[in-house]
Amino acid sequence: MVREEHIVDQFARDIAITKYALPASVHIPIAAKEEADIEKYIGQVADVLVTGVPNRALLVEPYFIPQKDALPIWQLPESTILHNPKQVWVHVDYSGYRSAYLQAFGELEDRGHVLDHILNRRVARLQYFSYLRIVPISREANSSSGGLSEKWAVEYHSSPEMRKANSDSPARIQYADISGIVKMLNIKTGGNLQDPVNDAQALVRHHGLTCPGLDVSGL
Repeated sequence: MVREEHIVDQFARDIAITKYALPASVHIPIAAKEEADIEKYIGQVADVLVTGVPNRALLVEPYFIPQKDALPIWQLPESTILHNPKQVWVHVDYSGYRSAYLQAFGELEDRGHVLDHILNRRVARLQYFSYLRIVPISREANSSSGGLSEKWAVEYHSSPEMRKANSDSPARIQYADISGIVKMLNIKTGGNLQDPVNDAQALVRHHGLTCPGLDVSGL
């Protein structure tokens, strides 16, 4: 059930705007503290794919899908996944998420794809998120994103300062940062300096329109 009126987690939104510098059209929920937070801020649980206490896998239909604006990102065919009207969310400790996804969608469109949590599970636990969105991405993109950047994230959120900050945070959901969006777009991140992630900033800036026929083949 897609509807235009919905409740916004203002704390999570402020992080997406001030820390990630992302426009509203690319505020993409990828994590939630509890199932109730999914239902309050993200979407209707259309089906419990795998039951449990708590439930292990959910089919979620977002309440609100923003209109595509003039950002270059919407020129990419891969961008359709960002605000998919049907999404699979799984508990951070659930390992059978592939079967849950196949139950929801029947099969993967590309047999070379694997299913991945947009937010690394170790990082999610450090941030006290219990539910994560999963998406299909290529094996190459999955391997590329799972290296140095996720190691940095685990180390960063493991510090005493960040453990306290995460524990005290009032945000009940989390939006994807640019690296998460790049992963969803199936772009390999790789590299010590994560050049593809840095280059992808152009995809979410309006001034990118000054370059017709934007070429992101080098990302």
